[in-house]
Amino acid sequence: MTPKMPAPPSVLLVTDTSVLVNFLRIDRMDLIRDLSPQFLVTDHAAGEITDVYLDQLARFEAAVAAGCCEVCRVEDDAALEMFGQLTGTQRLGIGESATIAHAISIGAGLALDDRRAANEARRINGGLVVLGTVDLTVQMIVEGLLSVEEADAIKDDWAANHRFRLKIASFGDLL
Repeated sequence: MTPKMPAPPSVLLVTDTSVLVNFLRIDRMDLIRDLSPQFLVTDHAAGEITDVYLDQLARFEAAVAAGCCEVCRVEDDAALEMFGQLTGTQRLGIGESATIAHAISIGAGLALDDRRAANEARRINGGLVVLGTVDLTVQMIVEGLLSVEEADAIKDDWAANHRFRLKIASFGDLL
């Protein structure tokens, strides 16, 4: 969590499944679409939605069709090499590994919630912008897409209905 977060310095974020699923579950991918950075999702992370979050697949497909995010492939030689190294450690999942490798290879920021994956990404590239759901939600408030009250209601919904609990009382405390 980054209190008093400034505007994301990256205009492009490669997002992992964790962030996407948080917004898919509450049917608010419009917030991802309207937030200032553009969101890319690797085909590996998108595949996790098909394999693990089948109940979110229709919403994900609709979000892609509506331009909320764009699915991309990890094709760059350097990214593929890094992807192989990351998956070879067996500490990270395929989606996280692809997301990190692609973000670093194209000079984009990273959107993910997994602490282990974020730490590994920062170990590889200390200057990498890494934002989680909390950071993005704060930015949504800053950009006027949500009020603090709306963000807190979403936080409560995540906790009550989607097993995603945040260790904050209110998003207002982070502003």
